[in-house]
Amino acid sequence: MNKWTLRTAAAASVAAVALTGLTTPSYAQTSATSASAQQSAARTTATVTVPYISRTRIDGVWTAIEGYTRDYTVTAPATAQPNSVFGVKFDSAPIFAVPAHNEKLTDLRIAYRVSGDVTILGYRLKGGSNLGGAHFWVQRNGSDLVVRSNATFQGGVEFDAPDLVVKVRAGASGAVTTSPGGSSFADPAFYWYRKHAVNGQWDPFENYVDPAGPVTFTTTTIG
Repeated sequence: MNKWTLRTAAAASVAAVALTGLTTPSYAQTSATSASAQQSAARTTATVTVPYISRTRIDGVWTAIEGYTRDYTVTAPATAQPNSVFGVKFDSAPIFAVPAHNEKLTDLRIAYRVSGDVTILGYRLKGGSNLGGAHFWVQRNGSDLVVRSNATFQGGVEFDAPDLVVKVRAGASGAVTTSPGGSSFADPAFYWYRKHAVNGQWDPFENYVDPAGPVTFTTTTIG
């Protein structure tokens, strides 16, 4: 995961699933040797709580989960020169699936978006903790990049998915924004498939951001 890659490629308790913890990353800056590098080195880090529209299925019935949120810490330049290259880093808070409702989970997906006057040049995964050798990869879907794993994680055991670092080239003007990816239950922003601890059934846990209340992590002004 050290090389840059580029791919085309109801009622229920809120306790059905829960997250704890927050990690604020540091972003290693390289020495600036040009005007564009100097401008890109002035980075901002934003920690944002993302509210989701959420649902799961219990005993064959789709059930809404109210008030589910997750924290993300994203680092990007505040400004960038036209046509300059810079990095953006996405860090999801550690995941803790309540074991009373999640015996185990798999097919984890965390979707991020980079949009505006920008070209995605590459991306890589970095770090993570308590993963037990789980394999993670990035799936490209237009301006969305989805961090995925098909490993099995035990409920009640906190783990931290790898950060996503994206290399982009700014356009001539405007802005580059970062935000949660996804758009619907069919195209989720955050997802896992879990074995319920009570009934033993496997069902999805699906989340996306309300289009009427979009969330922006960072904005990089070009120029």
